[in-house]
Amino acid sequence: MSQSSDYEVETASSGVKDVEFSTANSLKKGSLVVIRDQPCRVELISTSKPGKHGACKCNIVAKNIFTGKRLEDVAPSQSTIKVPVVKKSMYQVSYIEDDGFMNLIHTETSEQKEDLRIPEGELGEQIRELLKDDSQTVIITIQAAMGEEAVCEVKVEN
Repeated sequence: MSQSSDYEVETASSGVKDVEFSTANSLKKGSLVVIRDQPCRVELISTSKPGKHGACKCNIVAKNIFTGKRLEDVAPSQSTIKVPVVKKSMYQVSYIEDDGFMNLIHTETSEQKEDLRIPEGELGEQIRELLKDDSQTVIITIQAAMGEEAVCEVKVEN
C-alpha cells in the first residue's frame, strides 16, 4: 500500500525558544524568571517550611526587566518554572527619524535596524544629547526577551 504526500504540514511558533525551564528552588537574587508571561529579575526569594499539606513554597518578588513593574509569585520549590532567554546586542545610532524611530547599525554584522523607537525619559534624552556631537559614536545596548526589546545602556566611543 503506497502513501501519497498530498497534504501539507504547517508549523507554528509556540514561543518556547524564548524560555528555558528550571526549578523554583534553584532561583537566587538576580536570577531571571517569567512571572505572568513577563520576563523578570528576582529581587527577593524566600522559602517557607513544609507544612502538613505538602512541600516547601518559594515566595518570589521580581521586577519586569523592561518596565520595572514589581511582580510576586508563589511556587512549590520542586515545581518547574520558566526562565526567559535574554539576548543583548550592541548597535551604533546613526540618527533619529522625525517620528522617533532610530536608525541603527549592528556593531558586529553591520545589519541595519529601523524598528526601535527612542526610549522615553532620561535614557532617550541622553541619546539625543550625545548625537548632537558629531565627533563621537553613540553605541546602545538592546536587550531582547520574549518578543520584546528595549534600550538598556548607552555609551560613547570617540
